[in-house]
Amino acid sequence: MATPERLLFVDDFGSGSAVVLFHGMPTSPDDLLPLVDALKARRRVIIPHMPGYGRTPPDGEGTSLERDVARVEDHIARLGFASVDAVAFSGGAYRALALALRRRVPVGRLVLLAPVVGFDPREAQANRDLIAAVRAGLFDPRPTWLERMTSPGFAARNPPGAARVLSWLDAAPMSVLCDELAAVAEATDLRPRIGELACPLFVCVGSDDRAVPVASCAAIAAASHNATFRVIDGAGHALLAEAPDSVVAGIVAFLEEAP
Repeated sequence: MATPERLLFVDDFGSGSAVVLFHGMPTSPDDLLPLVDALKARRRVIIPHMPGYGRTPPDGEGTSLERDVARVEDHIARLGFASVDAVAFSGGAYRALALALRRRVPVGRLVLLAPVVGFDPREAQANRDLIAAVRAGLFDPRPTWLERMTSPGFAARNPPGAARVLSWLDAAPMSVLCDELAAVAEATDLRPRIGELACPLFVCVGSDDRAVPVASCAAIAAASHNATFRVIDGAGHALLAEAPDSVVAGIVAFLEEAP
């Protein structure tokens, strides 16, 4: 089921305590369905379609991460939940972490898969340069996308999975992706605020992730007062495509832990 909330469409599954799933930049909301299938029998699973993705139109004012999070908060408030858990992949982790830090909606447990939650000045400038090249037609990410997003040999081992990962580039217009990456490059780096988290944190990354280094994910977990850190051996950045059973099982176990 999908419902519009202030130009934000949200998939809504199951019943019970709520968990909000944030897709990546770029991935389709449908890429989270393996996790939905594992949770919906006992949880209310909510997937916001970020502007430009799925059934939410691009934001005419350009990407605003703060506005996106506020829309999610508004939707949760309308549903009447006192708190939610949150799970996010890659660039979607910025929105999920911002949700937890803002505390308008209390977050009980937070899962970050291969998270991008801010850039240092050098990384931010590299992303600005990349965005400028894409917008100018000087760089096409497709030829090297699978090499960057998946582990070595994944495309040969799993052609359908590789096709799915390549389709991420069609999940939203390229202009939307550029706007999102630019927004993260200009946004406050949230990594220094990890210690403010009031909730348990689970950070997961693939050992062969060439987009988000294992060390950076380990540092995020280490900065939290209550974190679980897991490395999926042999997986790249596309965790739910490469190791769905292991990743989903780990998330479900973490969300079901007693307080």
